[in-house]
Amino acid sequence: MLIWAVGGGKGGTGKSLVSNGLAIRLAERSGRVTLVDADFGGANQHTYCGLRNPPANLGRFLDGKATLEELALETRIPGLRLVPGNLNSANTDGMNSAQKLKLFRHLRRLEADHVILDLGAGTQYDTLDAFLLADVKVAVITPEPLSIENFYLFVKNLQFRQLSSVLAEAHLRDRARAIWKDRAAHGIATVQDLARHLSDLSPAFGEAYARENAKLALHLVLNDVREFRQVDQGRGARSAVVKFFRVPTELAGFIHHDKDLWSQFAQGPSLVLKGASFALRNDLDSVLDAILKSRAAREALP
Repeated sequence: MLIWAVGGGKGGTGKSLVSNGLAIRLAERSGRVTLVDADFGGANQHTYCGLRNPPANLGRFLDGKATLEELALETRIPGLRLVPGNLNSANTDGMNSAQKLKLFRHLRRLEADHVILDLGAGTQYDTLDAFLLADVKVAVITPEPLSIENFYLFVKNLQFRQLSSVLAEAHLRDRARAIWKDRAAHGIATVQDLARHLSDLSPAFGEAYARENAKLALHLVLNDVREFRQVDQGRGARSAVVKFFRVPTELAGFIHHDKDLWSQFAQGPSLVLKGASFALRNDLDSVLDAILKSRAAREALP
């Protein structure tokens, strides 16, 4: 099983559309996909899947009243099930650490070949932790300066959150805070500099951090492309993350702007299933192929 996380630094980039589209295309290929709406406070995948009033949602799992398997609903797409989002629940503020670990344990137990998490926008700990725990990490941006800037912030916070988790396990948080506070004296300017400094002090920390850092590889999707030259903005964002953050990142592809797309959501089942946009289906297939090819190449590395 592979757990996919679809996130990004800014709302309105089309994460839900990409999550839904990738889930459908995977279901048509493998036949066993579960889509989990993990956008706390902004759940909408039930609408994308044509399920207007789901009888239960992720809130019941977080409240300990149902398992994920019990919450997974069949959709109109063969092979695709949905765990609806946390609607009208007391847990809209997020999850505590125990709930996060419980969620991923139960995700691994789902009867599925692929589980796709549609995450909320922003850099809340819930979003960052779920993104880091996933096997396949997909970030969605648009060719707008604010979206790209928020993507950089998202990556920066991912690195801080990852470092913080390893520091907690190694019982080095207090020492790291003291070093960071006096970072100029140590010649430290970035998260990578701090990690290298701490690795020199503690080889055990260095091994643990290297192990976790190796899992951080991003698949970038550029959405809402109106002109082909805008693809260069996606390539630029990818190059900047590799150069300045040293995070392996690939531009998995782009999705064309469709001016009529959003007006069709009230017409019933998923737009991707209905074939409302031939270009959308082709774009999603290209993105999916690129992600699977990249993952296969990484797994083949010694």
